[in-house]
Amino acid sequence: MKLAVNGIGLTLAGLEVDQLREAALNGTNTAPKTEKADSSDLNNYFAPRRLRRVDHFTRMTMLAACRALLDESGQGYENTPALPEDTGIVVSTGYGPSQTIFDFLDSIIEFGPGCASPLSFSHSVHNIPAATLSLFMGKQCPCTTLCQTRGPLITGLNTAACWINEGRVNKVLLGAVDERTPILDYNTTRLLEEKNSCQYIPLTEGACFFLLSKPESTSRYGTIEFETLSAGETVKYVQQNTVVAPARSVDRISSLGINARSVCSADMPAVASVEMAALLAAGKKNACCIELSGDSFGVIRLSGKGTIHE
Repeated sequence: MKLAVNGIGLTLAGLEVDQLREAALNGTNTAPKTEKADSSDLNNYFAPRRLRRVDHFTRMTMLAACRALLDESGQGYENTPALPEDTGIVVSTGYGPSQTIFDFLDSIIEFGPGCASPLSFSHSVHNIPAATLSLFMGKQCPCTTLCQTRGPLITGLNTAACWINEGRVNKVLLGAVDERTPILDYNTTRLLEEKNSCQYIPLTEGACFFLLSKPESTSRYGTIEFETLSAGETVKYVQQNTVVAPARSVDRISSLGINARSVCSADMPAVASVEMAALLAAGKKNACCIELSGDSFGVIRLSGKGTIHE
């Protein structure tokens, strides 16, 4: 399948698109901070009073989406974002708004089912961030959330392509979002110890959004082609290409004889989106991003140059 990429928006702890671009161009990698992602700039787009009950996961989602919308037009972040007509929203995530989910479960344990927090319950619904973005933008539109730890980016891209090819929408605002929680930190360390693995990659959190449409003669970041392949097909497909992949997947991909590296040396289920954003921002020719999807490989290849790189 093929799509045009018209805008990129990022909310990542301590990292900006420009830093990812430089790392991709120079063949180096860069690491986000391990602290919470800063979403305070969202107050520039919506009244703080309206945002007072919006949870952290949703704030990251909304800020990255706003930045992608502004990036399409080439406007600075100081302008007001607007959701184009006939645009759908797809959010792909590994664990969803896990902190609010556990807050709700804690309230059940502490106060009982009859007095559990209704706010935590409503925010624990996985599609709330996409629906909240639609509400704040003042546009009713199709929106859905995909939750899976394996292949969240390639699944999100396939969903976006299906919506556009069906004529359901003309554009899709696709976001990959994950948040870091104490439970995730604990379980990551525990599982690595059980596997006797010393490959600890620092956990991070953030949101990365792309504004996608049908392939056109001109688009800001060019076009991407993507499909899910077997190991043998992947080796043939990426020949003569620069290959990037999430840091946790580099060893597995390299075992196939593919020379792969990571641009972002941190981990979260949806981190392949950050690798893809780095390639798009750099305008790399003959470049692919690979995301593990179970026993298969989601391969995203840059197949057309964007106007931003001319």
